[in-house]
Amino acid sequence: MKTKQILTAGAIALSMILTGCSASSTGTKDTKTTEVAKKKEVKTIGQKTKDSKSLKMTNNTGKKITVFETKSSSEESFSDNLLEDGDAVKNKEERTLYYTVKENDKLDVKVGLQDQDKTFVFKDVNTEDTKKVDVSLKEDKVNLDVTKKDGSTATLTPSENSAKTEDEKKDETEVKQEEKKEETAKADSSNKSNTSESKKDNTASTTNTSSNKNNTSSSKPSNSGSNNSGSSKPSNNNGSNSNNSKPAEHKHDWVAQYKTVNVPEKGHNEQVLVQAAYDEQVPVTEMRAHDICNQCGADLTGTDIPAHMENSYLNGGNCGGHHTEWRETVVGYNVVHHDAVYETRYVVDSPATTKQELTGYKCSVCGKTRAN
Repeated sequence: MKTKQILTAGAIALSMILTGCSASSTGTKDTKTTEVAKKKEVKTIGQKTKDSKSLKMTNNTGKKITVFETKSSSEESFSDNLLEDGDAVKNKEERTLYYTVKENDKLDVKVGLQDQDKTFVFKDVNTEDTKKVDVSLKEDKVNLDVTKKDGSTATLTPSENSAKTEDEKKDETEVKQEEKKEETAKADSSNKSNTSESKKDNTASTTNTSSNKNNTSSSKPSNSGSNNSGSSKPSNNNGSNSNNSKPAEHKHDWVAQYKTVNVPEKGHNEQVLVQAAYDEQVPVTEMRAHDICNQCGADLTGTDIPAHMENSYLNGGNCGGHHTEWRETVVGYNVVHHDAVYETRYVVDSPATTKQELTGYKCSVCGKTRAN
């Protein structure tokens, strides 16, 4: 009876152990699944659409990126910040950037870092053959380090004055607006002055005409039955005076224009050591006679042949004769010197890259252009 109770208790215990192991195994699998899901989750910048393109972007600035905006190169203004409130691209973090550009256009990019009120603008970024982009920070300026699909690299620098603070840009805008208001006020004042002068001229002309009418009337006899009176129409000088007022010229707002210039790779040829010099020992051989045991094949040349036979007999061997063979024998060495071996290899001093080159200036108001 006791034996049966012991067996029953053991079965229950074994069942509980197996159930616990199963639950633990399931929990471990769920944890691993969650971890894999977290690893597969990749953050993006921008929204993926049917017309959007994408590329890999990594933050190597050492700081967080809090502003990231894009636009097609022909568009006037950038999009809203593609990073939502509270979101930032951490240092060493890689994300997939989704962007849309118009046909035959290139990509313009604006980047801003945490705790800085500066933003950096990159114009005409060619993304057709771009594999990935690393955002770096050099001398307090953000740069784009581009890796192309063929493995070559290029560094894009921000356009001139793109790193101004928002306050500086605001001040410039306010100054320009004040200048435009002054120009408009001067033009209005000039037009009012010309109009006033024109009115004075018209008044004087009307007075003279009236005087002439009176003089003509007094010189001629009155004829109540006649409708022909010596009246003349007053002249109007408004047209001639209004032509003298010229529209005020606006002050040009010159904006620097750039083009992307390819800087070719630079390098040189140099001699590289492939094999160091060395001396080789080359053996010298001759054909010489050797005494060979008929039974065991031992080389008995220069040895006591009878002693070999006796020793074989005493140890149960059967060596009893020998013969002569001619063999190639090393008799010395010749030293052969080998010179060092070099080959010509091309060494890259600076890889191919691109730079922004100033081409001239364009007025943002009237579109007029001028050279550097």
